[in-house]
Amino acid sequence: MPDSSSIEARIAKLAADLDSLSVDVAHDEASRKRLMGVVMATKAKVESPIETIWGLIMSPHAPASLMVLIRAGVLAALVAAGKPQTSKALAASTGASEALLIRLMRPLVALGVFRETALHTYAATPISQTLMAPPLLGGYQFMFDLATRALANLPRYLEKTGFAHVDGAPGPFQDCNHTQDGLFAYLEKDPAMMANFNAFMAGSIANRPDWFTTFDVQGIVLAGAKTDAEAVLLVDVAGGQGHDIAAFQHAFPAAPGKLVLQELPAVLDSIPVAALAAQIERQKIDFFEAQPVQGARAYYLRYIFHDWPDAACVHIMTHIAAAMERGYSKLIIFEWILPETDVPLYPALLDVNMMALLNGRERTEEQWSGLLGQAGLQVVRFHKAGADAEGLIEAELADQEMVRP
Repeated sequence: MPDSSSIEARIAKLAADLDSLSVDVAHDEASRKRLMGVVMATKAKVESPIETIWGLIMSPHAPASLMVLIRAGVLAALVAAGKPQTSKALAASTGASEALLIRLMRPLVALGVFRETALHTYAATPISQTLMAPPLLGGYQFMFDLATRALANLPRYLEKTGFAHVDGAPGPFQDCNHTQDGLFAYLEKDPAMMANFNAFMAGSIANRPDWFTTFDVQGIVLAGAKTDAEAVLLVDVAGGQGHDIAAFQHAFPAAPGKLVLQELPAVLDSIPVAALAAQIERQKIDFFEAQPVQGARAYYLRYIFHDWPDAACVHIMTHIAAAMERGYSKLIIFEWILPETDVPLYPALLDVNMMALLNGRERTEEQWSGLLGQAGLQVVRFHKAGADAEGLIEAELADQEMVRP
């Protein structure tokens, strides 16, 4: 057995190597993620089971502390100051109790959200500075106020249902909020929370890679596309503010055919005229009703189906299938494709989040294939960029007669 001095020396060398590596991989995302994986796997080996369990037991406390400091205005005040602030100064500027601030700061300093520069004196860190970005700040508040409530209710709700699988409303969200509304209808009645949610979603999309930068758009969509004046190349179904279709148009300005953004009337009406290129047609629809664009080359949906239980997804898909041209049209879905085993932590947690908030789910290849089959569609290919990234599901009308809504 090695003596303690040699172990300490090896630990010191490892710490120095990790410090150096963290700098070296800062601008190499693939290497940074591999290093993160090694660090997390090593932590799991070194940490005792009791430490892991206590980590789970104590996990709600820091997020709650941070939420209080957000609500009290402490986060904004500290970031805006740009220099260390005493607890007394923060209490004076926000109206919060100084004793309260000191107590709530402790776990957040330990986690690196804030830095303690002297006794009861605090400064922002890259974490707290980054959190002030509207998508992240909105996302934190949305998840804490609504998702955490639904997740905390999940065990009690499932116990009431005899631990039946969540597949349709009313679900955990409706149960804990004493409402028949789904999440989106509920948000429409809370403008402030809707603003948080919209900022969160816009940021989530903007900060993740576009499908056409990762996958073979030439082979999947452009090759074989019709070039006549009335042909529609791409329909972005429920495309929100139009981020994806605008980015596609910018990346492929000479692509043949029309581009169509479809959304609910209220969403389209909120998009400024100048926000989208003139080549992008706006069309008001409800995807639970008939698809008005017939025979497009591709119907594209991003992060839509994970919001819905299976029956609703089949309903949406069936309307699209009814508009597709056999042998030409494709359905393109950009979502998580869960591996059957060893699912990475983020999509695994996202699946539970979908269950609690929306009665929805993330899906495996087998589940995607089954869902598409019920709508008269078949998978052409699953395009993957790694287990920790979204994939592209390329589908077409099945060989047998398609199902009509």
